[in-house]
Amino acid sequence: MRLFFFFLETRCEAPLGFLNGKAEVENTTAGPSVVYSCNRGYSLEGTPGAFCTENETWSHPVPLCKPNPCPVPFVIPENALLSEKEFFVDQNVSIKCREGFLLQGQGVITCNPDETWTQTSARCEKISCGPPAHVENAIARGVHYQYGDMITYSCYSGYMLEGPLRSVCLESGNWTSPPICRAVCRFPCQNGGICQRPNACSCPDGWMGRLCEEPICILPCLNGGRCVAPYQCDCPPGWTGSRCHIAICQSPCLNGGKCVRPNRCHCLSAWTGYDCSR
Repeated sequence: MRLFFFFLETRCEAPLGFLNGKAEVENTTAGPSVVYSCNRGYSLEGTPGAFCTENETWSHPVPLCKPNPCPVPFVIPENALLSEKEFFVDQNVSIKCREGFLLQGQGVITCNPDETWTQTSARCEKISCGPPAHVENAIARGVHYQYGDMITYSCYSGYMLEGPLRSVCLESGNWTSPPICRAVCRFPCQNGGICQRPNACSCPDGWMGRLCEEPICILPCLNGGRCVAPYQCDCPPGWTGSRCHIAICQSPCLNGGKCVRPNRCHCLSAWTGYDCSR
């Protein structure tokens, strides 16, 4: 709702929303008038007063209340930067840390109306990554664990370094990925074996030997059979089965006879012949 002031047949709209100050309207013998004043910490820019003219407008435009300048803050911590370069009353200024430092505490200060600054407990601490992760079979060289510091790795004899030679402490507080020291075998492991120690293979189930080249048969192969793969025998002619324990007779044994050796039948008492046919 708009307010109007009437005096001697003149009227002017009351000034509203005078930012950072107040406008006081008075009725005088000469007609309505307005006087402007600013809050503490602000200075008036423009004419401090006006009167209502015959054409129902104020004699001067509404002035401004501008914030007073503030001194450069002296409360900022070491290794910190400010978000602004010019400072005024009621201004919020952010505190930021230089590269390699992490802000701890309240990071905003404000200039008060008396042109002093609010206190802050902010501090900039050097970023630390802490001790790096242990790398098996490696020597780590480096005793400083803060931003930008490096750890250099070297492998024990018989191991080969895979990955970066150095690990660096990042601004995030983490180390870059370290290398791996992988065992070296002069001859490659066979049958799925893995080089786990220098010149020593770790063999999968069913294999043995320095290079995992020897298959394992838990029960020995019989009748001249040879273990050629895990739990698998290579049988000589005339024998079959997982252990070469079953004889093969080219002609079947008759009349209840049983094949006991290659091409040899064991006949019942009433029969004879290689196939128990007589």
